[in-house]
Amino acid sequence: MYQLRDYQHQAINAIYNYFDYQSGNPLVVMPTGSGKSIIIAYFIQRVLMLTHVKELIEQNYEKLKIAWPDAPCGIYSASLKRRDTQDAITFAGIQSVYQRAEDLGHYDLILVDECHLIPSSGMGRYRRFIEASKEINSAVKIIGFTATPYRLRSGLLTEGKDKIFTDIAIDL
Repeated sequence: MYQLRDYQHQAINAIYNYFDYQSGNPLVVMPTGSGKSIIIAYFIQRVLMLTHVKELIEQNYEKLKIAWPDAPCGIYSASLKRRDTQDAITFAGIQSVYQRAEDLGHYDLILVDECHLIPSSGMGRYRRFIEASKEINSAVKIIGFTATPYRLRSGLLTEGKDKIFTDIAIDL
């Protein structure tokens, strides 16, 4: 089993503390290589983990299996030739699920790895999926993970008219 570093414990606690006092969708900002995948693995319970490439789907899935070998988790990704839908935790590629929220069903929490790739406006794949997920569960929480919370064209991911993320829970 993996031993979390102090700052990784701090990040997990910051997420929980955020939800104790806020109702938005926070960002977790940590440098590349700091263990965002491990934090995701230790945080999730009944959630959907979204990302844009199969390598991150596999990495996040494998880190969860290290942290929790018996985790009830599956993968929904055409590129990995899996379409698991009955597990409490699902690691998915946005390209495979953005039109399939109903097939995946109810989630309490959606984590988006590399969330800075979500366009700042328009109804791209991530936004389409998130909106459809909110129709299924209006209380679904969205947490973004990124090393780069700032876009050159539109500023911080927590700013702007069409923002998804409202606050930063931790900026390491």
